[in-house]
Amino acid sequence: EFANYELYGDPYVRRIANEIEKVKNSKEGNYRQEDFTKFDNLHYLGHEYCSEFFDSLSLPDNSKILELCSGLGTTARFLATKFPTSEITALDYLDSFNQLSSQMNELCGLNNIKSIQGDATALDLAPHGLEGQCDVVLSLQSFYYITDKKNLFSVCYKALKPGGKLYIEDHVVVQDLPLSEQEEEVATKFRFMSRLNQETYANLLKEAGFELNSYTNRNQEWGRYIFQRAQNFLKNKEKLIEEYGEDLWNTRYMSGIHVSCRLYHDLGMTLEEAREAYPLVEQELGSEEFRKYVSEVPPKFGGAYIVATKPLS
Repeated sequence: EFANYELYGDPYVRRIANEIEKVKNSKEGNYRQEDFTKFDNLHYLGHEYCSEFFDSLSLPDNSKILELCSGLGTTARFLATKFPTSEITALDYLDSFNQLSSQMNELCGLNNIKSIQGDATALDLAPHGLEGQCDVVLSLQSFYYITDKKNLFSVCYKALKPGGKLYIEDHVVVQDLPLSEQEEEVATKFRFMSRLNQETYANLLKEAGFELNSYTNRNQEWGRYIFQRAQNFLKNKEKLIEEYGEDLWNTRYMSGIHVSCRLYHDLGMTLEEAREAYPLVEQELGSEEFRKYVSEVPPKFGGAYIVATKPLS
């Protein structure tokens, strides 16, 4: 049950609530989206490629944008700031995330975001004024949780205007090789439920009615981001435990090291380069385990950036 996923459980929710209070106490009003990005962004590489995608569009004034699986709302706030005349609807399954997101939206004075709780595979678009009305539907690094791609992509398709764009960043399979017992264990812990390769992903989108514009793998960028993040976690371990407690360290932070680094280890580096770049990660995993994943185990998971279009007719 995703609602009980420990990475997004009570210790993490308390941490975010505390971070919001710190921002509130650090200044008197005039809060901006950037004030929260230190802790509200759940996505690898931030908004680098999302921003690039939106810069390539010519969105009309009063455009409608639907974000599915919106998390803490960082992308919705980014877009609401970037396109102040747009109408953003941000849907997430977790009510706790929607409450935190709404609080940050209100602090930023972003009145063009509507946060709603719900299931992305069963969203009733019409009551929200979204059926056939959206210029863009997007989701960042969350669709891999969802096995019902048929209904998910149907919702995306129905929400868009003809000619509207679907933008997805997602966790995918990059090599159809059998998983070891350890890889299966860490993939399950990561809630990697929908394991699609490029061909299957493309076919599902086409079956939903989309035209696939681009499918770009950024596996090495993800691998280096994740290993550097793990290095930073370990460098700041004592401070993180002191500030957020053992519970959060033992769940979220340890998962970011022991699970993520074993899933995304395509670094494009020699073993010597990786050891020099991520010494604390090697120490934490153990030299033999580090060597195995950097040099021996074929990368089987990666990050895909996908753009598709709802045809004009």
